Amino acid sequence: MLHDKLGHVDAAILATEKLVALKPDEVMAHTNLSRFYMKKGMKEKAEEEQGKARLLGWKQELSQGGAKDDGLQQAQPAAAEPQPPSLVSFLDRPASPAHADAPPKMSDELLAKRIVQFEKLVEHNKSDVLSRFTLGRAYLEAKRPEDSIRILEELLQLKPDYTAAYVLLGEAYESAGKLARAIKTYTKGIELAQSKGDLHPRNQMQERMKALGVASRTDEKPPAA
Repeated sequence: MLHDKLGHVDAAILATEKLVALKPDEVMAHTNLSRFYMKKGMKEKAEEEQGKARLLGWKQELSQGGAKDDGLQQAQPAAAEPQPPSLVSFLDRPASPAHADAPPKMSDELLAKRIVQFEKLVEHNKSDVLSRFTLGRAYLEAKRPEDSIRILEELLQLKPDYTAAYVLLGEAYESAGKLARAIKTYTKGIELAQSKGDLHPRNQMQERMKALGVASRTDEKPPAA
């Protein structure tokens, strides 16, 4: 940060790259490195580091119930640098047609850039299920359901109890016109979510089943005595 304030951007990059090597899960390190790269005109590397920072931040919020605050100072963005939509808002957006109060869709150009970033993250860490989840959602929003199906099926091989992935995989099957596969996925996902107490994914899948005109087992009334 001192190097950056003195205008020594190359030295700031070198120091921050060392920090990232020592603490690869440190959000602010990736965020600051993105800012420094942008100042040097290294746009592709800046976007890659920003994508890593947003993904790590979202993972920390999931695991800790809030964003990590370790006192590291964040570099101020360059005045001319545009702020893209956050990864958190992207993940929260429904992959199926959005409701009127849902966040606005990314532009096709920005979504394509995000897909490239997520693909790099998956390639960099093949066992990271969240990277695959975000890539599967991005493929689906980009109207690439077959790619979404492929990456989400790979995710569920790595983590078979990832209930949120069943929601997205069912939507991908629907988008691909494979309704029988979608219903089978939702049925399995609802049973899993019910057993784990994951109410939000369960409710989402039940709503999709109702939209398809199918009652899930958890919706069925018990037989009369």
